[in-house]
Amino acid sequence: MLRVPITYAKPGMMLAMPIRHPQRPEHLLLQVGYELDQAAIGRLRELRLREVWIRYPNLEFIGKYINPHILEEQAKVGKAIGGALETVMRDTTAKLNYPAFKSTIRDFIDKLLEDPQAAIFIEEISETDEPLLRHSCSVCFLSLLMGLKLEGYLVQQRRRLAAHRAKDVVNLGVGAMLHDVGMMRIDAKARERWMKTHDESDPAWREHVIIGYQLVQGHVEPSASAAVLHHHQRYDGAGFPVRREADGVLRGLVGDRIHIFPRIVATADLFDRMRHPPDRATPTPVVRALRRMQTPEIASRMDPMTYKALIAVTPPYPPGSLVTLSNGVRGVVTEWRPSDPCRPTVQKLGDIEQDHAKNGAAPNAACYDLRSDHTLHVVEAEGERVLEDNFYPKRVEEYTIDLDGRGFLAA
Repeated sequence: MLRVPITYAKPGMMLAMPIRHPQRPEHLLLQVGYELDQAAIGRLRELRLREVWIRYPNLEFIGKYINPHILEEQAKVGKAIGGALETVMRDTTAKLNYPAFKSTIRDFIDKLLEDPQAAIFIEEISETDEPLLRHSCSVCFLSLLMGLKLEGYLVQQRRRLAAHRAKDVVNLGVGAMLHDVGMMRIDAKARERWMKTHDESDPAWREHVIIGYQLVQGHVEPSASAAVLHHHQRYDGAGFPVRREADGVLRGLVGDRIHIFPRIVATADLFDRMRHPPDRATPTPVVRALRRMQTPEIASRMDPMTYKALIAVTPPYPPGSLVTLSNGVRGVVTEWRPSDPCRPTVQKLGDIEQDHAKNGAAPNAACYDLRSDHTLHVVEAEGERVLEDNFYPKRVEEYTIDLDGRGFLAA
């Protein structure tokens, strides 16, 4: 299977993954095995679908990274988030179905645990007219993946709890799915300003964390409500909401004084905002967003362990995606490793429009393991030049979570 831009889609290509409606993720548009025709391709373009998964000879093994059952559960989580946001916007007195949220998150976690190899962040491949819903879904998915990766760190950070409770991330998921619910109750003009500018200094926008906390307090576990209240705290203490310290200075919480759940949500939230800045019509390449998060000004905002977890579950170049190498080869990413994330294994491709139709075994294509050949680099991905965005470990194990109990995704 191969992940190709919608501009590459041609009649006769067969879908390797189902396609869901970008505004209603619970609604299935096209099934696996559907043979694309011109009408279907036109409709997908109208829906602003960016990419599709197609069947491709000799790349069936990439399917190990993509589990349709996980995607089904993602759709259910997305539906729950969308329903929550709509309810809060429409009815100021309506009560949210918090037990259902918890059950939905638990079912999603169960699917992730069943297939750890497929539990990586393959980001949404469509645009949507509901950016807050898209953002909330992405932050929720990412936070859960990161939390599962950090199970040893969770035990360390939540010492007052028994280990099995400390590493339970259901409440992390609930907090993440509702982290921006307060956005639906702030002044509409403040919400519009945020969508256009991402100006974090706007006092009216900052109120969303307090409003959201007031909505969920007493209805969810304290660790979940903490994620709603504190997901804009910064590890260096420069976040909000602030409180007056003993010296009389107003400060945000700092370091480990911030609960580990909002620290995880904050990193997921920051990545998604880096990926979707307000001044771009299309998302920033994943590798560029990850590299920018390593700059000192931005890195100081995050618990370093949560960034390692982000690297561990968010491939800069996901398996199945098209890239171009510095030797001019265009190929598909077939393998990646969190310890050296910008040096994937890439298999050379021929003519995509012709090769997708081949039923027999194609000749063995050349493979390039960039870990073994440091003269090679990825120079193009997601339709953009990314040579300057690559980042490499400066020391062995720089991106490895090295606590005891590394988590179910450990390589």
